[in-house]
Amino acid sequence: MAKKTVDAMIVLGAQVRPEGIPSEALRRRLCLALQRYRERPVPIICCGAQGPREPAAEGDFMCAWLRKNGVPDTMLLSENRSTDTMENIRYAKAMMEAAGLSHALVVTSDYHVRRALAICRYYGVCAEGAGSPSVPRYWLKNNVRELLAWAKFFLLRA
Repeated sequence: MAKKTVDAMIVLGAQVRPEGIPSEALRRRLCLALQRYRERPVPIICCGAQGPREPAAEGDFMCAWLRKNGVPDTMLLSENRSTDTMENIRYAKAMMEAAGLSHALVVTSDYHVRRALAICRYYGVCAEGAGSPSVPRYWLKNNVRELLAWAKFFLLRA
């Protein structure tokens, strides 16, 4: 069976620093999204709400960053309500359906790709993943947090 052609990109949020710059994890995700966009221009859905110490919603911030780096405004959609990966995917799915899009490339950090795609399958989103390299010094923290997030995912599905 031939693989469907990607017609959308979903970029999952990460922290925006209080001084209005992306955290290293977010910067790496954005750079990967920009690289993939340049290889194959498709609409980009940027996901994430505003955290308590963030100057803007992650989705809005990412759209602005991508716009500054050459992505036309017509190719950017901000999903700025979601507070976790389950909501990221659920809200992005609704946006994809409204725009007539059917197959997404989900861009996130390398350690997070498998769970993001499991959530896509759970919600019926046809997707493939691309993971930006994570910061080595945060390997343990990221993977322990991801293990706990997997547990939450399995409990919520039950």
